[in-house]
Amino acid sequence: MRLFIAIEIPQEIKDNGKRILETLDDKRLRRVKEEHIHLTVSFLGEIDEKEVDGIIARLSGIAFEPFILKTKGFGFFPSNNRIRIVWFGLEMNENFMQLQKDIRSLFAYQDKFMPHITIARARNIIIDKEEEFAKKLSAITIQEIGFTIDRFALFQSTLTPDGPIHQNLREFCANQ
Repeated sequence: MRLFIAIEIPQEIKDNGKRILETLDDKRLRRVKEEHIHLTVSFLGEIDEKEVDGIIARLSGIAFEPFILKTKGFGFFPSNNRIRIVWFGLEMNENFMQLQKDIRSLFAYQDKFMPHITIARARNIIIDKEEEFAKKLSAITIQEIGFTIDRFALFQSTLTPDGPIHQNLREFCANQ
């Protein structure tokens, strides 16, 4: 099973993503399907189905209070002049950083974490559009949006020829 831990994103943020992609208007960018836009906290990868109950038990021990997270700008990975992914950034937030640290520590993650919300991907790196994209994007205003984080979920991702299918296996709620 291919598993990841993520936070669902409100429709208002997804709508802002549509505006950005409509402004860029580049056929090489493939929009992330609206139902798949999320904030990944930890990608677990291929996990034996027998391990799922143990993962759920470990995640059930995560305690956190609800908090507000806010989008902040947008950008490109790996860089502005080598575009593979279009994303929303997030304002620095101690509560979110602690939550992701608590979750990722359960799985011995050591890699660097750059919180973002992916809204589009390119099959191949785009290297000839940075000035055009910058000019187009400077003409629009994207409102920063705050949203409440009061839960996260364990998802299964099944890869198909038509794209991934995500299934929410279990939600974990904040202390209320």
